[in-house]
Amino acid sequence: MRWLILLAFLVSGSTAVPAMYGKILSPNYPQGYPDNARETWNITVPLGFGIRIYFTHLNIEPSENCEYDSVQIIIGDTIDVVLCGQRTSKQNSFPILEEHYFPSNMLTVTFQSDFSNQERYTGFAAYYMAVDVNECADLQNEACSHFCNNYIGGYFCSCRPEYFLEEDNRTCAVNCSGTVYTDLKGEIMSPNYPSPYPENSRCEYHIQLEAGYNVVVTFLPEDFDIEHKDGSCTYDSLMVKTNDRMFGPFCGQQVPSPARIETQSNKATIIFQTDSGGINMGWKIQYSEDAVPCPREVTPNSRLTPYQEKYVFKDVVTAQCLTGYEIVTVGGSQYSFVSDCQANGQWRNSHLRCEPLNCGPPEEVDNGRISYVSGTESDSYGSEIQYSCIEKYYKMKSKGDGLYRCSEDGTWKNDLAGLVVPTCMPVCGIPSQALPSLGRIFGGTRAKEGNFPWQVFFESPYRGGGAFISDQWVMTAAHVVEDTDSPSMFAGLTDIGKRTLDHRLNPAKVIIHPNWTQEDPDTRTNYDNDIALIKLENKVTMGPLISPICLPGKDPKYTVEEDTLGYISGWGRTESRDRVRMLHMAMIPVVNMKKCKGVKAANRDTSNYVFSENMICAGGGRNDSCQGDSGGVFIMEDPYEEKGYYAAGIVSWGPVCGTFGIYTNVRNYWDWIEETVRKDVDE
Repeated sequence: MRWLILLAFLVSGSTAVPAMYGKILSPNYPQGYPDNARETWNITVPLGFGIRIYFTHLNIEPSENCEYDSVQIIIGDTIDVVLCGQRTSKQNSFPILEEHYFPSNMLTVTFQSDFSNQERYTGFAAYYMAVDVNECADLQNEACSHFCNNYIGGYFCSCRPEYFLEEDNRTCAVNCSGTVYTDLKGEIMSPNYPSPYPENSRCEYHIQLEAGYNVVVTFLPEDFDIEHKDGSCTYDSLMVKTNDRMFGPFCGQQVPSPARIETQSNKATIIFQTDSGGINMGWKIQYSEDAVPCPREVTPNSRLTPYQEKYVFKDVVTAQCLTGYEIVTVGGSQYSFVSDCQANGQWRNSHLRCEPLNCGPPEEVDNGRISYVSGTESDSYGSEIQYSCIEKYYKMKSKGDGLYRCSEDGTWKNDLAGLVVPTCMPVCGIPSQALPSLGRIFGGTRAKEGNFPWQVFFESPYRGGGAFISDQWVMTAAHVVEDTDSPSMFAGLTDIGKRTLDHRLNPAKVIIHPNWTQEDPDTRTNYDNDIALIKLENKVTMGPLISPICLPGKDPKYTVEEDTLGYISGWGRTESRDRVRMLHMAMIPVVNMKKCKGVKAANRDTSNYVFSENMICAGGGRNDSCQGDSGGVFIMEDPYEEKGYYAAGIVSWGPVCGTFGIYTNVRNYWDWIEETVRKDVDE
């Protein structure tokens, strides 16, 4: 029944995988095969299987060595089976005439006939099927180095504990490769040391030190036992390998000579190979570093810190030029630099050279002068210069005294200020022509040139005044400039009839106090926060006719008290004229706010006007400001500066000219003024 079961399996099923079995018939089977026939069948089954082929019919013209007609089975390039002639079964119940088994999963069947099939031979019928290969039995020791495990369609190898299967999936070895040693010194030993090392292993230990450190390998006499054969390292061996050199192989029980190997490389690989036998205990070695040396001089005309007899890789020094020398670079100059000994034995930045020192021209200061104290205009080391400002109109602002020396690091330095050069700030509050202590502005006296050098004339949109508070900022009343971003302004004048383009100021921006309320000028009742600042496009050069007024400080001494006298100035209406060409001035006292509230105007009701703590009331005795004076400053003597003045108020409004007037209290706006100017500078 075996053949019945086999044939039933071969023909049963369309559901079977085609590659697992098949049928081969000669041409025209079961009729006689044709003359000059040649046909080839390539049979492939899955990996891990062999092929068993059965012939159930064989009727091929016989000849010696099957020379005429034949069926051949070919494995690779080798003809393994050649069949011809006739076969009959000895048992009618068992139709298999010939069968062959091949452990390969691929074979080729070819059929060929010559020119004459006169007796009408009918050829052959054969079946094949995939058969599991027992690799563990067939390959025996060649299959796996430790354990072989067979399964249908293949096999797999496994290893004893502490071993791993290598990439060939056959060989068992210990995991002793891939370790990288980067510490500057350490120990390396064979697997299981001092117990016997494993067989069938190739161990690679990589020492990779930073470039600049060369690897030194030292063998230890009491820690060296590697299997050998008559002094030859054909069984097991130990080697030390670099990119361009090989040391070894070493084996036996005697330490190699020399025991210390200087590889002259920052990378070395320890290679340990073992065969399938041996019970030697192995080895232990030490490795260390040998740093690359550098010269004792980085660059001429310099000294090194710290000083050492020998410099090696990674040593860091400061190369400092000797006094009087500097290093000139594209970006400037320096007198020292940091260098480190590199892996190639050269100092970093050794191309820099210490040349005789030159500080270069000293930095210029606006409105200032530079004089060479040392005589000649030399910028070399040791030269001294003195900064000063244009006298009377500018003063020096600096932590030091303005004396700078070309220093050892190639920069101009002051003992206190260091590298920071002084600035020349305008002198404020000092008139070039002293003010008299008499006069009046409403019908008052004319001012002389230099009495009020901070005075600014506003031509439009409203006639008024203002005052310099710096060389680029003017302070005035908000209602003078509320309708324009570009008021027409002039400075340096007492007679505005002589104004020219040279006197014109060019405003860059107008900044009105944020709490100022804009109203119809004819019906306005609220002058609270009547203050504005104008930034000029360019700084104005200070002189006898133009200089700023000081601002009040936060010190209590700047608090405006009743009966304090101050000056006002302007080109506003006088007793006899609506407009004047010449600047007028007057001295007026501060009075109680009730005085201003009590003034009755003939043509308007002042009872609903706003009076606030931001206002000062001053005047009386017919000395008062009037239309055209708005925006000018009400100045008082500075409590800390002899012959100096500060802006206590700004001419704002008044109910009746020649009585009492309201002035914006500048001290209340000191923070806003400072913040506005500072913010603009930051932008």
